[in-house]
Amino acid sequence: MLSKEMIQKIQDMKAAGYSIREVIDHLAGIPSSPTEPTIRKYYKLDGVPDDLGASLKKSLAFDQEPFRSTVIEILERNPHALLSSVYDVLEERFVESGRYDSLPGNAQTLRNYVGRLRESGAVAIGQQERRTYDVIDGLAPGQQLLVDFAQHRVSSGLVVHFICLLLRFSRLLGVYAQDHAFNATEACRAIYRFFAKAGGRPEEVVIDQDSVFVGSEALGEVVSTQVFGAFVAEQGLRLWVCNKNDPESKGPIENTVGFVKKNYFSARALGSIEEVQNTLPGWVDRKNRRIHQATCLVPLEVFTQVERDRLRPLLPSVYETAPLDLTRRDVKSQPFINYLSSRYSVPWEHCYSTVYFRAMAGMLYIYDANRRFICAHCLSPAKGSVNRLPEHEREPSAEWMAVAERLRGKYNCVKLQHFINGFRKENGRHTAKQLSAVERLLDAERPPMELIARVLEACCEDYRYRFSQFEAVYRLEKARLAIPGPVEPSDVQKRDLGSYQAEFERRAAL
Repeated sequence: MLSKEMIQKIQDMKAAGYSIREVIDHLAGIPSSPTEPTIRKYYKLDGVPDDLGASLKKSLAFDQEPFRSTVIEILERNPHALLSSVYDVLEERFVESGRYDSLPGNAQTLRNYVGRLRESGAVAIGQQERRTYDVIDGLAPGQQLLVDFAQHRVSSGLVVHFICLLLRFSRLLGVYAQDHAFNATEACRAIYRFFAKAGGRPEEVVIDQDSVFVGSEALGEVVSTQVFGAFVAEQGLRLWVCNKNDPESKGPIENTVGFVKKNYFSARALGSIEEVQNTLPGWVDRKNRRIHQATCLVPLEVFTQVERDRLRPLLPSVYETAPLDLTRRDVKSQPFINYLSSRYSVPWEHCYSTVYFRAMAGMLYIYDANRRFICAHCLSPAKGSVNRLPEHEREPSAEWMAVAERLRGKYNCVKLQHFINGFRKENGRHTAKQLSAVERLLDAERPPMELIARVLEACCEDYRYRFSQFEAVYRLEKARLAIPGPVEPSDVQKRDLGSYQAEFERRAAL
């Protein structure tokens, strides 16, 4: 269709007396000149029509009731509503409800119609701030699950809190909502619910430094909250904790949160949390069956064909929605429980308490009296075996440390720490008794620091790290300081020193 300016020029040349052939020849030299049939068509007109092109306009598929009023209602409530969300609401109201077999047009038809409405002023054009994102490299299937929290205030004033979960490779989405902020238990239950729906576990979970997950962080050292830490240990997950105030380091889940707000919430008039929880699962299923704008693939197809088989097997959890089939055991004086003629360790603090366990997929999972996860063992094929985890070893007594601290406070000198280290290595579980005897001797004698320094130096040089050896050296050095010239030791001291010297020579030979 020609522009009004070109049609006006043809009419002006006609009025000036130019023939059709002269007009065609004249316009032939103009770039993008109209064709001869087009010139003949507009040469025959009596003037430039006011409704130019009206007969060529296509009918607008959505410009009929009840679609027109519904679209205008949604856009008046939220001018920034995503048009794909508007189309989804129309599909939900009119197709899935059974009122119509299908919508009169596709999503692109709706976009064109809304563009006409905005050009005509029927609906307002809202200004929207946009963020920019860098390209995110992909990872292996089954490797990462991204998790994030968000909240949204709907038109009724209700604040909906929701958690988004996204498998990074396939972009399979899970969203769970409630009317209050998620605590650690509710978050773990939602994550496990997604594991159960997917039929397996990823290698690692990507989280930000939310207080639900992270208790503290300093210089990259992250301490999980007690509940979340137990869940991570129970499921054998690795954690990828994003830097503080850096949400872009988990861009896909940030984009997903924005997508949920725009595509699900923006076009719906939601009045209660029950309405959200009833309609949200259907919306999630529809989005997983449609082409993802970032990957140009269908998330559900990628997950089914590729990623599902790469997930690790599903493990039991205290957060299962169905009641757990747990077996009770009473722990006695030894930190072990019996299962199939074998013994499996629990932490020492669970002695004289009740624990629960469940065997599944070659593993034994043990829980405390409150059904909180404690530890997991690989089931032993050998009957009568004793299975103890390294962290369940009993720590040696630390009583000697208190004695060592008192010695440092009262008799600290250059060789004291060396002497204590030697005592610790030489005496083993009797260190506290040996050091206490040294402390009692020094407290009773109150020797000067010069004498203590000489005794400790002599003991360290000759590896004399027992109390009897220390006492013999102390008596000898004390006598030397008190009497000028060489001092001959007593018969008892000679006997002790001779045995110590023989021991020293034996050790040197080794």
